[in-house]
Amino acid sequence: MEINTTMAICPKGHSYDTAKYKACPICGARAAGRASTIPTGGFTATEPVGGAGGFTATEPVGGAGGFGATEPVQNAAFGRTEPVSHSAAGGAYRGAGSTIPAQEPDRFVNTMSAGSISGGMGGTERIDPVVGWLVCIEGPCRGQDFRLHGGYNYIGRSVGDVCISGDLQISNERHAVVAYYGKNRTFYVGPADGKNIIEVNDAPVINATSLQSYDVITLGSTQLLFVPLCCEKFGWPTEGAANV
Repeated sequence: MEINTTMAICPKGHSYDTAKYKACPICGARAAGRASTIPTGGFTATEPVGGAGGFTATEPVGGAGGFGATEPVQNAAFGRTEPVSHSAAGGAYRGAGSTIPAQEPDRFVNTMSAGSISGGMGGTERIDPVVGWLVCIEGPCRGQDFRLHGGYNYIGRSVGDVCISGDLQISNERHAVVAYYGKNRTFYVGPADGKNIIEVNDAPVINATSLQSYDVITLGSTQLLFVPLCCEKFGWPTEGAANV
């Protein structure tokens, strides 16, 4: 059986049936602005991507409901870059300032003025100069030294200029007194309000008596060695005071 073929190919490569069409229907439809209708059994050699309802070879990202190729990250809640500054309300940082100055909280502000520490670093508080020492050579405070100053130095167990803790035979306060008189740079020792008698070099002291270098004062079970600083070789300028 012989098959009669009436197929032809247009200059653009479209195949069509000459028995049905005088010219290429695909080229004619495109020229008239209509979507091409591919006849039954007829296909182009190479059909380009596109046409009604199709997509171009490179479809840009976008369109109704789509997204741009590069979508900037911005919305109503967050800006791209927000400068930081301290607000007037305190505690919250937000707003237009670009730099937060370094500030010390109020509780850390140094309000101490130079020289306000007693006796330290150029302070204006008067220092009471040392004029001698009592050194414990026997008793609960053995090895400890006590500074003496001009005027009266009261000796007690827990209260006074010289505190001998641990010796119960010494009154709590004002058991005895050691005095320095700056005019002639002399020292004296005598009883105060204590009940037990004091001794100097093993001799009882009923009234005030002068002290000499390395005399030993006995109170209860405690012995105190007297070491003067001020003497005929040295003395602090009195500046009108008789006891320094």
